[in-house]
Amino acid sequence: MLCYGRRMHSGEAAAEAGKLLIIGLPGIELDEESRRLLADVDPLGVILFRRNIAGTEAVTELNRQIREGRSGFLMCIDHEGGRVHRMRAAPEFTHFPPALTMVRCGDPGLIRDVGRAHAAELRAAGFNLDFAPVLDVHTNPDNPIIGDRAFGTTPEEVIHNALPYLQGLTEGGLLGCGKHFPGHGDTSVDSHLELPVLSKATHDLTRLRTLELRPFARAIAQGIPMLMTAHVVVEALDTSLPATMSTRVIEDCLRGELGYQGYVVSDDLEMKAVADNYSVGHAAVMSLLAGCDGCLVCATPSLIREAHEALTRALVDGELPEAKHAAAVRRRQKLQSRLAKLERSAAPAEAIGDVAHAQLASRLSGIARA
Repeated sequence: MLCYGRRMHSGEAAAEAGKLLIIGLPGIELDEESRRLLADVDPLGVILFRRNIAGTEAVTELNRQIREGRSGFLMCIDHEGGRVHRMRAAPEFTHFPPALTMVRCGDPGLIRDVGRAHAAELRAAGFNLDFAPVLDVHTNPDNPIIGDRAFGTTPEEVIHNALPYLQGLTEGGLLGCGKHFPGHGDTSVDSHLELPVLSKATHDLTRLRTLELRPFARAIAQGIPMLMTAHVVVEALDTSLPATMSTRVIEDCLRGELGYQGYVVSDDLEMKAVADNYSVGHAAVMSLLAGCDGCLVCATPSLIREAHEALTRALVDGELPEAKHAAAVRRRQKLQSRLAKLERSAAPAEAIGDVAHAQLASRLSGIARA
């Protein structure tokens, strides 16, 4: 195996490898298995799903226990509205309609209010990062995974609506994360189940630059703190590798052409688009080599440990170059510094299920039905 740069000793490498991961936990409590996993991996953050949420008080307490004693720790969730609403067991949380429904109101100011409401309620429960907004352009009516999660069917519509939502999140004291770079809106398969491919014949560089990439470029210009990659092969950029593991997509296109200097996280490496073709450990290392700053491994403790062990080995034997790791560390520290400033300056979180939030959700749903 080729060696690049300084090798770390195993203890130092294991500690650093943990900070390259955001992980999922198995249940609704911080039981012994979860405590041991957190202690052994010591990740940058945790993402919660519906399986982790037993009610408003329960999830707030779970978040408190997870974050206790951890500085700069990311408490994450996918919380978009519509079908991506993890709070079914916590009905006090306001359930907003999906993004494409909200767009029909024709008022980006209201969508900004939704972002602020999401931030307020999530902060009250102990979250500090929402994996939103979706920046994909909904151009394929048969797309099984994006659909009404998108903020529009044209780049202009997505820019006009997703960026106010992002602004609302920020004003509410929450970090946002745009997804799924370089675009998942025109795929015909779900990357949770198989690997989508965007053909060069239909999605050449001109098409990508004028359609898929434009909302990401505008979000970058607005200062978005984090972007998530797509498990999609975009042949115009890389004929074989998914974007998550492609240097051509992340280093050359995202960082080089679009000039993005913020934090890049992979989508969940347990999704079948990746896991059916690569081991999770190998995928984690490839993602970091391609230019990601961190990886999501969202469900299985044994696979989380596999990713941690693979990243530890890559740091010990020099497979992950020192310069690349140092750049990831700088971007992580910048993200944590931004989070600390945001949390210090944000207004106190509003009550979950605030009556104004319910009225806003009802108004947006009513406009859609009209």
